[in-house]
Amino acid sequence: MEGDVCTSAGCFLGKEGGLVSLPLVTIAGLVDGVNPCAIGMIILLLGYLLVFVRKPEKVLPLGGLYIAVVYLTYLAVGFFFFKSAQFLSLTNWHQGFEKVMATALFLAGAINIKDFFWPQSPIHLQIPQGSRKYLLGLIEKSSIPAILVLAVLVTLLETPCSLPIYAGTATILASSGLPVSLVITYFLYYNLLFVLPLLVILFLTWKGKQIVELKEWEHRHKRTMKLSLGLLLVFMALYLLLF
Repeated sequence: MEGDVCTSAGCFLGKEGGLVSLPLVTIAGLVDGVNPCAIGMIILLLGYLLVFVRKPEKVLPLGGLYIAVVYLTYLAVGFFFFKSAQFLSLTNWHQGFEKVMATALFLAGAINIKDFFWPQSPIHLQIPQGSRKYLLGLIEKSSIPAILVLAVLVTLLETPCSLPIYAGTATILASSGLPVSLVITYFLYYNLLFVLPLLVILFLTWKGKQIVELKEWEHRHKRTMKLSLGLLLVFMALYLLLF
């Protein structure tokens, strides 16, 4: 398959016959969505609305607005990386770019896997500590403008957690030869999966689930999330190097 040529079976094939399909995008989107940065921040936001502001009626509208802006911002980031990778695929830097991307994905994967076995070691992929005070200030305002800014900033600042998988997926899609219409559909679907855990947390909170229980769940499973992210990143790095 080349260019925009796509058959019912061929649409699921990537570069040189490698699998770039619905299962791959599904796994990547789900694993990307269960990253501690994104989950931890929405639990913090909803917890503040319930515990400190004591306005449960704001949970659904403000939480929904937050997730919608995260979706749109992350979608824009994905298209940017896709177009960048697509442009580089047409230049002499193509192979070098893929090797650099594969190396970056492998290192990010190794750091996440390290966090599963040695969580106390100093190197982590997380929202920069220096930005947390400003993000907390936006949460405390609990206004529509503050939530809009918060969602955009969190999406951009959590890139150490989420961007490696997203960038890897965009790079693989850019080199797959799939038609643009299908790539756009994949991105829309991927981002829906990315925010799915946030929607679940919002729904559970809205239905009365104790925010403390959700925070405890996030704390218990944080290392497992890191391991899942790490393993998928290593797989993507190997895919870019070997296929």
